[in-house]
Amino acid sequence: MKPITEKTQVEHYQELVREMTHADAHRGYEFNDEWVQRRGWKVVPVEDTCHFAAEEIATLVPVLRGAGYSECVAVATEPLDPAPACYRLSISEEDLREFNKECGPFRYLLTSEDRTWAISCNEWYNLFAGKPELLESMLGKPISEAREEYLSFATALAKEPDEPLLRVAKHYAAL
Repeated sequence: MKPITEKTQVEHYQELVREMTHADAHRGYEFNDEWVQRRGWKVVPVEDTCHFAAEEIATLVPVLRGAGYSECVAVATEPLDPAPACYRLSISEEDLREFNKECGPFRYLLTSEDRTWAISCNEWYNLFAGKPELLESMLGKPISEAREEYLSFATALAKEPDEPLLRVAKHYAAL
């Protein structure tokens, strides 16, 4: 995992992520619905564990490597100055564990250069996104099962029917 410090590269990756995410600064880590729909993507919220659980890493690495990816970028979706706004990660267990350690408390979006998949990480949940076939492989289970698991998690924490975690579950299930 290496910080990207060259200003034009950082701006390039920030612009790519801005196109993919919600324009409202308070929801800048959530995906832009129109962008997702135009690409035929699905989005699944997953319980966050600063950011990836060991099982998720063990699933993601072989799936993404098998799909031809050797690296990705992680772009902050919140201001972090003076901390790095972008990192280049190899698709490896080592780099994803290091990402957890260095960036776990912060909001970042991971994606490939061609933006054929993405994972938006925040302090409450991660949003796994991509075409359904790749997404199911990244999740290690069918989309419906992953959504049901997240809904159970969100429901267990909810005190009211319109809690933010429940809204996210319902919103992305409806896309």
